[in-house]
Amino acid sequence: MGFKKKIYMFVLIGGNILIFQSEYFTSNKLNLYETLNFLEHIHTKKDSNSSPLIKISDNIYLLDNIYINSETKEIHIPGIVNLQRGMIELAACADGGKLHESIFLLNIVPYYLHVALLLIGLDYKGGVEYQGDSTTPQGDSLEIYVMWKYNGLDTVVRLEDCIWDIKNNQTMQHTCWIFSGSKIINGKYMADVERSIITTYHDPYTIIDNPLSTGSDDEVYRINDKLVPSKGTAVKLILKKYK
Repeated sequence: MGFKKKIYMFVLIGGNILIFQSEYFTSNKLNLYETLNFLEHIHTKKDSNSSPLIKISDNIYLLDNIYINSETKEIHIPGIVNLQRGMIELAACADGGKLHESIFLLNIVPYYLHVALLLIGLDYKGGVEYQGDSTTPQGDSLEIYVMWKYNGLDTVVRLEDCIWDIKNNQTMQHTCWIFSGSKIINGKYMADVERSIITTYHDPYTIIDNPLSTGSDDEVYRINDKLVPSKGTAVKLILKKYK
């Protein structure tokens, strides 16, 4: 069993030194080093000398379009409602992904989300080998919430409440989602290729997967159209490290 340690990661990007504090078990060392490697080699599209990671305040960082709170271990991601009704295999995807079966469209680079999850201390282990695999995805757990404005006020719900379980005639069972971490094939990060972010139907290339046994069934979930607002509504997904 690994012992718990505390380290400070000093990351040099575009001439800026950024400091992250992280607690981890020794079995998680590889992912921390991967994080350093990711951050040292990613650049913005506009300027290869500028940093894609910006410090907003003491504990808040912006990585591309992703807000990271290093104190609360939360990640905030902007997006829109992509579909308001119908069958689904994904809760969320990026532009160019499986839009015909995803509730939310997120305005992010999938690769950056992977980095952000590592930075708040999560580890990924994969486990799923093909779509619909009955194997339970492996990795650290997180809670996911969805927020949007209604009559000027914030509405915040669990992601599972946006999903309807057809077979049990109720909202999806509340659960913690799994950071499975996609795969790298022939040097390509597959979540960037497939654009899959959060899936309800087990997928080896997604970043975050459904841990329930229903993940092997592509006919069990549809959108909860009694709750999800109209197509095009601006939303924010809130990802929290499960304690």
